[in-house]
Amino acid sequence: MDEEKKEEIKGYTFTDKRGVEKEETQEFDPQSPEDKDSVGPTRTIDFTTLIMSLASSALVSMGRVPDPETGTVQKNLAFAQQNIDIIHLLQGKTRGNLSSDEERLVEQILYELRMSYINALKDER
Repeated sequence: MDEEKKEEIKGYTFTDKRGVEKEETQEFDPQSPEDKDSVGPTRTIDFTTLIMSLASSALVSMGRVPDPETGTVQKNLAFAQQNIDIIHLLQGKTRGNLSSDEERLVEQILYELRMSYINALKDER
């Protein structure tokens, strides 16, 4: 019966890779047939990239810029507000751990997004 239960229980397998050397990664080659369907090269994600990504999503959601994939302008102010709130949350959680340039970037982006959000709300009325 013990073996029957083991066969019935299917779950996740977690592998602790801490302390294990990284495997070599191959670079993206757009000419390679294997990489033709890939989205693009893997880029290093840093704090600035994360903030810019969230800000871009907020602007698309406010209808301020067209969606880069479809080229259409759509409004979803709830999603825009959520992205602004996430940036604000990150600002609080990273306080004291950012460079002065990163702090300034977050402050400026939050200001610009909030002003744009207010204008988007006014446009809906």
